Amino acid sequence: MSGKCSFCGNTDFRSAQVQYVDRRDGSMLIVNGVPCEECTYCGERYYEAVVLKKIEREFEAIRSGKRRPRKEVTVPIDDYSRLVG
Repeated sequence: MSGKCSFCGNTDFRSAQVQYVDRRDGSMLIVNGVPCEECTYCGERYYEAVVLKKIEREFEAIRSGKRRPRKEVTVPIDDYSRLVG
């Protein structure tokens, strides 16, 4: 990637494959191995639009039941006020 990190101003980036989390309407999809450019200073990530569009399409297919994910997990959810009493 050429340019400057919009978060810290650094100009050095590295290609990486990372875990991407997409949240929509109370649903969550975790996608491993997503290609991106990552700022070497602060870690801010930049994704190509085509990559994000593909994830969005697949997420909708999973949510609508047209496609099954490779794996499903149960995630406990709580409110901070309940945790601190």
